[in-house]
Amino acid sequence: MSPHRRSFFLSPWLVIAFVCTPVLLIVSGCHGNSSSIPNINNAAAFLEDNAVYLGPSMVSPRYGHTGTTLEDGTVLIVGGSDERHLTSIDAAEIFDQGASVSISDPVPPTISGDFIDTDVEGNLMLLTQGGRVFHTATLLPDGNVFICGGTGDALFAQSVDTSEIFDISTREFAPDFLQLNEDINVSRFRHSATLLPNGKVLIAGGQESRQETIIDPNFAPGQPGFQVDINVFPSLKTMEIFDPGSLSFQPALSVNGDNAEFLSARGRAGHNTGTMAGVDNSLGTTDDILLHAGGFQTLSTIFAPQFKLPWQQDTSNSQNFEYFDATTNDNRIAAGIVAADRVNHPILLNLGTVRDSTLEFDLDNDGIIDPLLGDIPSIPGVNNILLIANGDNDDPACPTGNGQNDLLVATFTGFGPSNGLTFALFGGGAFTNNIELIVFDPMNCIAFSRSEADMVMVQTRRTYNGETITTGVGLSAGGSFMLPTPNGCVELTVGTCANDIAGVTIYDPFYFAGNDPPWDQTGNINPITHPTGVAGTFINIDGVTADDTLEGFAEGTFLIQLAQPRMLHTLNVIPGEDGVMNTVDDRVVSIGGGTSYFPNYGDEPATLSCDVILLPGTNEPAPIP
Repeated sequence: MSPHRRSFFLSPWLVIAFVCTPVLLIVSGCHGNSSSIPNINNAAAFLEDNAVYLGPSMVSPRYGHTGTTLEDGTVLIVGGSDERHLTSIDAAEIFDQGASVSISDPVPPTISGDFIDTDVEGNLMLLTQGGRVFHTATLLPDGNVFICGGTGDALFAQSVDTSEIFDISTREFAPDFLQLNEDINVSRFRHSATLLPNGKVLIAGGQESRQETIIDPNFAPGQPGFQVDINVFPSLKTMEIFDPGSLSFQPALSVNGDNAEFLSARGRAGHNTGTMAGVDNSLGTTDDILLHAGGFQTLSTIFAPQFKLPWQQDTSNSQNFEYFDATTNDNRIAAGIVAADRVNHPILLNLGTVRDSTLEFDLDNDGIIDPLLGDIPSIPGVNNILLIANGDNDDPACPTGNGQNDLLVATFTGFGPSNGLTFALFGGGAFTNNIELIVFDPMNCIAFSRSEADMVMVQTRRTYNGETITTGVGLSAGGSFMLPTPNGCVELTVGTCANDIAGVTIYDPFYFAGNDPPWDQTGNINPITHPTGVAGTFINIDGVTADDTLEGFAEGTFLIQLAQPRMLHTLNVIPGEDGVMNTVDDRVVSIGGGTSYFPNYGDEPATLSCDVILLPGTNEPAPIP
């Protein structure tokens, strides 16, 4: 084997180095499907599923960073902080399961385990404009990454008006041919930056830095102290578009020439933006709908927070949601109110990605699919369903989550704005939509939710009507939870009632706890009795057994939990042995994070900086007898 190659076998709770010879797979296709060209250098070693494996520590431990899965299955880590967001980090690094670079490239002189912190010439990968927190990182169609906005710290630093592009070919930020000579029109942080079907990026909302003069009535006019200049961070209504082709920023204008902007009174910050299919029910086409939910708005330009840590005064949380029509560039407020206001990492998860189509189900096994007899015919998959979960209420006294989740379904009449788009919003701890019931497992304690925790969709194997198929489930891990008590607010980053916050939450859009057999995800036991993917069940796992076993939520065989509690970390889907993204052997890597949330926001970085999670059903199951 070439001395340029090095691989690591990640055993549970232990990292063991070994040499692995890759097997060449000859396939062709494009990124994002099972025909993708595998990244042989980063194809992973075999690992037993239903387990969490300790990975190496980062070169620069951090939290509050961004993690972007690149086309080759590696993960780009940018920015963040290691001092409670009081400072920011300008260094970047790449998590690489293979711990290798291209054989034709020089080996960087600084490789720490599976984390690479140098470009192909051996220079440190550094942001050209300094460190950032509260920024965004958006994967572009050419595989490069657009880094936008942010700020230098969580106190008084100004928002960043420069952006830069990470070039995957050289592993450099803003090389000469990708330098951005234009600044963003409105500098901002806590915004969203979402790829549009045309390859451009919609930058929406956030907060800006402003100098305002206020009058203190305790002083007479002309006296020192009568006028006071303050630095405030109000929320924004504005939107703009970044064009990777021209490397320029443009106003977000509708087809009628109107400014596209948030319609909430003071805009929106700290929100999340997710993509739904348009009337053609296909993601990635020109009629896609971008949905904005969660976040907050400041009370006014002057009455706005004077620093950027969570739990702010002078803010109002957003319970409405808005949508951006990619066809017309119109942004509109949708009818409906979500069940819970969400700040501090709300999640919008598109459930339509669980399958391209549903499978038929012969309820009476007579060999005939008859919907009148309760059989389910094969129908196209649904791409216009979003789950809204995670986050907290950002209460300055005690930021707690209420455990309520929302399921948003879009339908189109074909007439009127956005093809007659209407939304059906299903919210609450338990609700029905005439197909399935969403049940939130309260952990035998109180309504439970995670704040400052990612959630991703990952593929797994299931058995449906005697056939083993691939479906997706949502996975959330870590995070933080606050428990109001008569004596104040208690942080339950560790605690049996809070899932230890080292455990995970599985959101299974196909499983209905009320009717289905006990949940077992190995793919060899349960039929999928509700294959529509319209609803499902949240199942919390504490790392030893699944909770609420007596109520039939699970068999109690799960052993999945992070090595230690963490929040402000990232979750990214990465390829398994085949080196191909979006196949059933995909894994999830948790990188970075802090061990405390309240009152010591972020505390110190997690000592164990990387965990690789394999769900049950990741490996090839045994044949069904």
